[in-house]
Amino acid sequence: MNILVIGNGFDLAHKLPTKYTDFLEFCKLFTECYREKGKDSLDKIRNDTGNSMKRFLYTWFVDYCEEGQGKEEKSVKLIEEFNNSIKDNFWINYFLQCDMHGDENWIDFESEISQIIRSIDTDMNSPESQHYTLEDKIKSIGNEFVNKYCEKWSPEGTYKGLRDKLLADLNRLIRAFEIYLTKYVENIESKSFSLDIREIILKKNRISIDDTYVLSFNYTNTYQKLYGGKIQENTEKYIDYIHGKADINSTIENNNMVLGIDEYLSDDRKNKDMDFIAFKKFYQRIYKQTGCKYKNWIDRIRRDYFEHLSKFENVPYMKQGYMSNSIQRMINEHAISALKNEECPKHNLYIFGHSLDVTDGDILRDLILNDNVYTTIYYHNKDVMGQQITNLVKVIGQDELIRRTGGSTKTIEFKQQQDIILIE
Repeated sequence: MNILVIGNGFDLAHKLPTKYTDFLEFCKLFTECYREKGKDSLDKIRNDTGNSMKRFLYTWFVDYCEEGQGKEEKSVKLIEEFNNSIKDNFWINYFLQCDMHGDENWIDFESEISQIIRSIDTDMNSPESQHYTLEDKIKSIGNEFVNKYCEKWSPEGTYKGLRDKLLADLNRLIRAFEIYLTKYVENIESKSFSLDIREIILKKNRISIDDTYVLSFNYTNTYQKLYGGKIQENTEKYIDYIHGKADINSTIENNNMVLGIDEYLSDDRKNKDMDFIAFKKFYQRIYKQTGCKYKNWIDRIRRDYFEHLSKFENVPYMKQGYMSNSIQRMINEHAISALKNEECPKHNLYIFGHSLDVTDGDILRDLILNDNVYTTIYYHNKDVMGQQITNLVKVIGQDELIRRTGGSTKTIEFKQQQDIILIE
């Protein structure tokens, strides 16, 4: 079996604007257009249609402004839904005031959400102060932005009220992001092509098309569009959208996109303190029923390994130790030698465009920590590779990483991505 794991770096490699900062820029431009609701705003972006995002917004708002003149009603409704999703949204307002990181101007929504939730949890459960329940009125908020928000939104509010408002705004954010991806990003024609992905697919196809599986941490259908091939015919079998898939026809209520945080509580708290469980990825995956098809793939991998090991169990010499009958002992030794020369069925894991962040650690561990799985991790440049190594230490531990990247126990290698090529 061959499994290709793709993260957001996959979409970025294909020149698609799927960074969170791209989405925030879209929100800012959208708000400018919506605030004017007409000619002035359209004239402003009409003069700058070299920007593809502005060009899209211009076309979209022409539909909106000419409602009732035969324009697409669905597009008009989406504008209203998008506006309602981002208007006075705590998370969008918070992200917009955050410092962008480094030269690449990026922000990690999940990390920022985690910091906010953990700070509120600390305010409620700090060992230096009284412990508060969700039903208590807010007494202390350490995060300055949240504190100002509470003063404006509900000066006499409870921790439960704050928690529920943040969760509702997170769901509104997710739906807005879904509209952005399906209405804008997925309609961009990518002319980029990865030689690495092509080689992986060809290598897979030499085995069997039925042994090609994709575990996508993305919400978009980029892989299907560019490399899908026969997978297009049976997406349900071959692709696992572990964090959900963007769908223009979804609603806030039935959207299945996962955008959450890693478990941050200690072992003695995580199974009993449920106040903020709805923000966690594992909970969202279960609640939104994204599916865990990859678990079936792992079951097969482990079954192959244990079936191989069980062959040794069937040799009497292995079970009974030393045998006085030299002829029988010689026969058994030949059988054992033959088994040792028979390789365990190998499976290939390819990771492309994923940072190996600990927030997905439970899934990565399940895939990587199998002795009959050979993992190839693609990196964009040495800085990215360094970060991937650092993250992988957090996921599987330093000793395990050392063991698996060298010598006879090597099952992990890092490989630099080939340049993306442009196709007409």
